[in-house]
Amino acid sequence: MDLEEFLSENGIPPSQSSHDLSSHQPSLQQAPVTPPSVIDLSSRASTSLLPGLVPQNCMHSPVRPSQILPGNRNTPSPIDPETIQVAVRYEPDPADLALSSIPGEEMFDPRKRKFSDEELKPQPMIKKARKVFIPEDLKQDEKYWARRKKNNMAAKRSRDARRLKENQIAIRASFLEKENSALRLEVADLRKELGKCKNILSKYEARHGPA
Repeated sequence: MDLEEFLSENGIPPSQSSHDLSSHQPSLQQAPVTPPSVIDLSSRASTSLLPGLVPQNCMHSPVRPSQILPGNRNTPSPIDPETIQVAVRYEPDPADLALSSIPGEEMFDPRKRKFSDEELKPQPMIKKARKVFIPEDLKQDEKYWARRKKNNMAAKRSRDARRLKENQIAIRASFLEKENSALRLEVADLRKELGKCKNILSKYEARHGPA
């Protein structure tokens, strides 16, 4: 069938069809397709995508701990030994504490009370003085009895102070024995843990080299 016959059968004038075909013809033309550009990556294969983050010799030489850790690390501040509290289960007898405390003052605490080297020195044995015969006329003197009473009171205060210090030293020594046992157990545990750490460190140094 000819084109003109087809147009006449459908009632389309030939002039309009030619105009429509000419008006739509430019839109049917396809845009020129540009071929994709090929990038040569052969020159970039040896370069890293993120320079500065991964060194080129990272796969050849092992990284040591001294290269990872910062050199200016803050060292911990020293600990005052006097501030360390040791967990000790020690409950002294209240009667012993009463005998070791000064009446009217704070109760004696064996955890805080410390003695100097002079106080812990052995004391010599004091021999009892011989009795001195006192004449009868002197016994009737009031000054003699006043001096004797004063001397007896001073001797009693001295004996009480010495007995008080001996009781305090005994309770303090008992507490230190308990504390010493607790510290020995703690030192044994710390040495065991230190041995494990040294073993781990020696295996690491044997594998990766000294730090």
